[in-house]
Amino acid sequence: MISGALEGYTCIDVSGHVAGPYAGSLLGDLGCEVIKVELPNGGDTHRGRNPKYDGYGPSFRALNRNKKSVTLNLRETKAREILRKLLAAADIFLENFRPPTRQQLGLDYNELAKLNPKLIHCSISGYGQSGPYRDKPGFDTIGQALSGMMSLVTDLDDPKVAGISFVDHSAGIFAAHGIMAALLARAKTGMGQFVDVSLLQVAIAFIESHVSDYLNGGEAVSRENFPKGRIYSLLDCDKKPFMVHLSGHNEAWEGLLKSGELDDRIGAPRFATRKQRSDRHDEIVQMLRAAFAKKPRDYWLARLDANSIPNAPINTIHEVFDNPQVKHLGIPKQIEHPKMGVSNLVGSPINLSGTPPKFFRPAPLLGENTEEVLAKLGYDAAAIKDLRAHKVI
Repeated sequence: MISGALEGYTCIDVSGHVAGPYAGSLLGDLGCEVIKVELPNGGDTHRGRNPKYDGYGPSFRALNRNKKSVTLNLRETKAREILRKLLAAADIFLENFRPPTRQQLGLDYNELAKLNPKLIHCSISGYGQSGPYRDKPGFDTIGQALSGMMSLVTDLDDPKVAGISFVDHSAGIFAAHGIMAALLARAKTGMGQFVDVSLLQVAIAFIESHVSDYLNGGEAVSRENFPKGRIYSLLDCDKKPFMVHLSGHNEAWEGLLKSGELDDRIGAPRFATRKQRSDRHDEIVQMLRAAFAKKPRDYWLARLDANSIPNAPINTIHEVFDNPQVKHLGIPKQIEHPKMGVSNLVGSPINLSGTPPKFFRPAPLLGENTEEVLAKLGYDAAAIKDLRAHKVI
């Protein structure tokens, strides 16, 4: 019995920020040995995102669980030589360099494929490997803005960020997806390949079901027209918010009216069909808000449940973990570092019956595994000391 679906595979992760590290953590959850390469001074920027945690911030712990850390100053020739030795024996190379930077470091796929033909090289970039934006820096919010995604989650007259890195995290998921597809292909062909994931393309793909109406008929989806007649955000007598999401059939509509003590509106001709409810969405919102503002949220949620109407309170983050279903799922999970103590993390959302994702190891301290990894490459204590003296590691 193997302990993880990717047990026996090795990934060299030379990425920072969110998308690449998240992809690496997803691979690590499945048993892949993930060796994170960081600069000696400071390491991944997320280590210091919250200075009160002294280089071991919560977001870093979440994005870099199940990894080892090796420090390499890739500006130095000897450090690049060490990296190439690691890649010669690895299965996966994960990075988020801009293409010119990768070329300067001698890490283009065509060169690495000569070194290791079985290597799967995944590059996460802002805009892809070619085109007029190839060399521009890219971040999550830029991908959201350029792709049209942000227009669906903000007021364009007073734009604000959504408060979540949709594009970075979905890019990490797509990267892990592409890597695992390449591993399956390699099992058949014996050859690795290049996996190209860009924040821009991911962002557009993420909202494909929304933009398909535009691409196939010219109707642009917006916050105002998606989706009318089915989804309602409501407030109770204490201004506590909650959501209702109906299916399209009339029984659901009637169940909502019963839940809201609006039985006298059942059968009203003006709301009889889904199209009529869509056309009169704003009128319905006013009617529902007036009704549901009369009593407390818990009262309404119980009535909605009794009528089989999908509903949920709009929780703040500190309310999420009091929810009985979240508790039942075992979230959060704990993992302990021998020096840094216990961390509470969410972990992988995938549940596999035979090889479930696990916390194999906590996020590493900067360079925590450098000597261990170099020793496996054949470097003795004197050589490692010399590398430190010359600021290679």
